Amino acid sequence: MTTSLPGARPLLPPEGDPAGERPPDPTPALLLRTFVGVALAGVGGGLPAHTRRAVTTHGWLDDDDFAETFTLAQLTPGPNAVNLAAMIGARLAGGAGALAAVCGVLLPGLATMMAVTLSLPGGLPAWLQSALHGAACAALAIMLTAAWPVVRVGARVRGGPVLTALAFVTLGVLRLDLLPVLVVLVGVGLALNWPRPERGA
Repeated sequence: MTTSLPGARPLLPPEGDPAGERPPDPTPALLLRTFVGVALAGVGGGLPAHTRRAVTTHGWLDDDDFAETFTLAQLTPGPNAVNLAAMIGARLAGGAGALAAVCGVLLPGLATMMAVTLSLPGGLPAWLQSALHGAACAALAIMLTAAWPVVRVGARVRGGPVLTALAFVTLGVLRLDLLPVLVVLVGVGLALNWPRPERGA
């Protein structure tokens, strides 16, 4: 049981499947359909959380793999949801998979925004703006479910809890500039966890 890319980890049994049946191959067509579903479910935000649920349900990635890919998407310039879709698509089905996943995650929102812009040229009515503000509160909880695998992985690595706390204090409390904080903390994290040759090797 292997994914479509050489050297990739074996596909996992779909979440909640006691029989351990082989999950469907992540073809570009299936990735497109899956990420369209992710985008449609992501009303109010939380696309990474819906992405995690989709890929683990299919058995394509486990939480550790997702945390690794999500971290790379966060550190890459550009929209996180698009970066995440591209990286997962590329990991599972190469360039065609990346293109399919990105198209899937972008098309529903693009079509919806074009329809709203054409039908409401004067902007959103006040009642709808208020409703969207309320939806943002619910979206926060959805976003936290996507971050949870990253927190669990970070708690297991050398210096992870301390670096997490420092990031929260410097960015959330002190409100320092993101880029220098990111450079310093990522550099420290890499230095602490850089693979070291075993003694006697």
